[in-house]
Amino acid sequence: MKKLTDKTTLMRVLALSLLFLFAAHAFCFFNLTYSGPSVMINVSSGSEAQTAGGQYLQPFYWRVRGTVSSPLWVGILSALYLTGTAALVARLLGFDHPLALFALCGTLMLGPAVTSLCAASLHTADACFLAALLITAGVTCSLRVRRIAALPVGAALIAASLALDSSCLSFGTALALIALAQDALHGKPGKDILLRGAMTAGALAAGAACFFAGYAFMLSHYGLDREAALQLPAGGSLPGAWLYPIRLLFAPLTAYPHVNVILRALLILLGIAALVLLVRRLAPQRTAVLCAIALLMPLAVNLPVYARSAPEQTRLAYCLLDVFLIMLLQNACAALSPAKPVQRAAAGAFGVLFLGSIVFSNQVYLKKNLEFQSTLSVMTRVLSRIEQTEGYMPGSTPVAIVGTLEDSVLSVPHEGFEHLAALDAAAGNYAASSQSENIWYTWQIMGYPLNFISTYDQSLLEQREDVQTMPAFPAAGCCRMVDGTLVVKLS
Repeated sequence: MKKLTDKTTLMRVLALSLLFLFAAHAFCFFNLTYSGPSVMINVSSGSEAQTAGGQYLQPFYWRVRGTVSSPLWVGILSALYLTGTAALVARLLGFDHPLALFALCGTLMLGPAVTSLCAASLHTADACFLAALLITAGVTCSLRVRRIAALPVGAALIAASLALDSSCLSFGTALALIALAQDALHGKPGKDILLRGAMTAGALAAGAACFFAGYAFMLSHYGLDREAALQLPAGGSLPGAWLYPIRLLFAPLTAYPHVNVILRALLILLGIAALVLLVRRLAPQRTAVLCAIALLMPLAVNLPVYARSAPEQTRLAYCLLDVFLIMLLQNACAALSPAKPVQRAAAGAFGVLFLGSIVFSNQVYLKKNLEFQSTLSVMTRVLSRIEQTEGYMPGSTPVAIVGTLEDSVLSVPHEGFEHLAALDAAAGNYAASSQSENIWYTWQIMGYPLNFISTYDQSLLEQREDVQTMPAFPAAGCCRMVDGTLVVKLS
């Protein structure tokens, strides 16, 4: 197949990325799909928590982006960052065939991690996508720029990425391994590959060291306690961590779960066949390097995370398993004659997988919008009940909301959307599902001046027997004055 020029490649990446993003995520960016943590629309409200949790560059980023998370503006920035990431990956890995670019852009834009981030954390999603762009730039700089200055520049970009989203270390590590495998397949000198690999490893290590140094400084400067810790990768043990991202490839995070299993199996078989074909043409040392990288990839995309909480169900780095497969198929097709049957099979499989992802993402966003409306409906009735309580004064009476709508008797799945619960970000029934989200939903979504008591006082209040025996909303008596505090029991 005819190779594309650099300009044509860039234009195709731009067009394909925007097409996939619009098809899968436009509903999210053009509607009110705030849910979970993203009900805190004004992200500056969580600046201390972000800094204490290791994401200490996010508060500075909000000052530039704006602290109010407008869905459309978040969508525009997300499209810019993801498209830039796709362009850099294509350049780094030498993807210059239309089918390879089609598969790459679809993989990056339609992965479950993108849908999960937008559905559950829309208010900070663009910062995570910026982190992916920065670490891609850092790895590219370390691997491809033949100057000594590339190392500190790459390390600085990597450190900035980790300070926005520490889980991106997996993305950078796996991307570097794919690039080194590509170099081995293209016959670059072993000494050069070893040098570039050492420089990239040094840049990743230096970037991580700078991240930890900056974290310690920010905690000291603002007088905060450290809340981040090293979290085990998804899957727990070493074998579990290796298997987890592979199992997730076959998870029903698509509109066509049964077809997904068959097509995934087909693509993996094509990848194995491509690997066998390629290693037969390589020297033993290069064969060992390529096979070692193939075995390490599942671990590379699922490294431990230094964060406040355990890793999410899926992360951006997992899509690099598909990128590695695309790299193998592109190289195998270049060596085959004719290659069109393999290309058509791979393109058809990716096309159906992408269609399933597009349909699934739109269903998720519709469900999140319905949850937002359902939460608004119920909380409006809750506020009406509060205002009818004798002795309540808006803005001055102390208020404690006990329980959540998610655990209430009203919490039932939206009929027809049950299959979306396979994605953790779409498993709930209401937009606010925790005590803190109740606060932000009331303050920032509804704009109502409830005077919430402190977390400590509420924990003491919840232990009282008279509070525990209160009926839950919508039963009569779910709102009651207890020693001057209005207690609202949701569940």
